[in-house]
Amino acid sequence: MAAGNTDSRRYGVKGQFNHEERSLVLSTLTKVLIVLLSLFSIFLCGTVVTYVGNANSYKALYDKVQGEMTVLAAEMASVQRQYNEQVDAVAALKKEYNARIQKLEDVKGTLTADLRNAERACLQYQNRADSWQGILTGSEQTIGNLVVSLEATRQVLDKVRKDDIEESKEFNELTARLYETMVLLQALQADKRRLLEEKSGLEDLLGRAGVGKAARNVVTAAKGSARGVASMPEITDLKGLVSEVDESLVSVSIGSVDGVKKDMRFHVTRGDEFICDVVITHVDTNKSAGVLDLKVDQPKIGDTVSTKL
Repeated sequence: MAAGNTDSRRYGVKGQFNHEERSLVLSTLTKVLIVLLSLFSIFLCGTVVTYVGNANSYKALYDKVQGEMTVLAAEMASVQRQYNEQVDAVAALKKEYNARIQKLEDVKGTLTADLRNAERACLQYQNRADSWQGILTGSEQTIGNLVVSLEATRQVLDKVRKDDIEESKEFNELTARLYETMVLLQALQADKRRLLEEKSGLEDLLGRAGVGKAARNVVTAAKGSARGVASMPEITDLKGLVSEVDESLVSVSIGSVDGVKKDMRFHVTRGDEFICDVVITHVDTNKSAGVLDLKVDQPKIGDTVSTKL
């Protein structure tokens, strides 16, 4: 019991002491709290005053920002619309370009096929060209031999042509002589017929008159006349120029007043070169025309024509 009482007293004293400490701690905390609340109130008042002072500025700034956002929204809508239009345009271009690409692909396929065909054809032509090259080489050799033969033939032909010209000249001379002889022969035949007629007349006269002396004189006169006929005058050498030239006709600058007659033969020359003959078929007063004969070369205006070479 006594021990219990002692403990109770101890416990009471200790409890009283703890209560006082607690009260002291609480009073200190209350003071600290009051000080803190005072400081917070002062800070809060300053904040409220600052907020109230800056409220108008924030509102103006907000209105400005709101206006800018409205403008930006309108610009964004316009940009979005332009973007959509560009997207549509790009889609249309893409479709168009795809169609073009497809068309070009088709053309490419066609051109590729054509290229292959062309390559095959080129190869065939190359093979032909190679074969033709061999043929051409042989042909060149053949042509070379032909050129040599042609040159030899040309030389022979030139020689033959010269001989032919010489023979033509000789033939023309012989023809002219023959023509002169024929003219002389015709004259002699005419004189012969005339003499025969005179002889027949004289015989009749002698038979009727019987005069020998007269007969002798007449015969002597007839012999003298025969000798005069035998010496025929020489044909005149006519000369002129070629005035016109056609394919087979030639006109000369001399005519009937110069002694030209139909069927006369003129020799056309150029310098010392014989060109051809012209047989007169038409005679005018101051000019004549005829056909070509013994043609060696084509006559030209200004070539010389003559009846004798």
